[in-house]
Amino acid sequence: MISKALILKQEGRGSLLILENGRTIRFEKKPVSLLNDWCIACGSSLAGRTESFRTVLDVTQKAAVMISEITQEIWFPTLSMNSADCIWICFNQILDVHSGAPHTSEIVFFSGDRIEIDCDPRTIRTQMKRCRSYLQHLSQGIYLNETDSD
Repeated sequence: MISKALILKQEGRGSLLILENGRTIRFEKKPVSLLNDWCIACGSSLAGRTESFRTVLDVTQKAAVMISEITQEIWFPTLSMNSADCIWICFNQILDVHSGAPHTSEIVFFSGDRIEIDCDPRTIRTQMKRCRSYLQHLSQGIYLNETDSD
């Protein structure tokens, strides 16, 4: 059985990937490098994926990253993607978000795992809403503006 990835965060000079059931995998690369590798394996790049998200939703901060159009797996950041304190969360695995201590969230995943992170629940909910909007836009198949035709 393949474990589902839930959270990716920087740990020292590398990364820690938290999987369901509390399992973890450590990597020597930073989260943005791993995300870029995953995007490239699916035919794009981190820069291309973030540009798409920013353009489609007209946002400038905290762009989410769709790893693959086939699986529609999306990861979103809690802070600037270049911040060492940024935590990446797999949108597709989230069941619910609860308020924890001040400025913390408890994320409940479909697997039953619960993970508390240092991030306001409003930020998490906003990011989830953006991911849903992005997926909705892509499912509509609107790629050309009327001014784009010859």
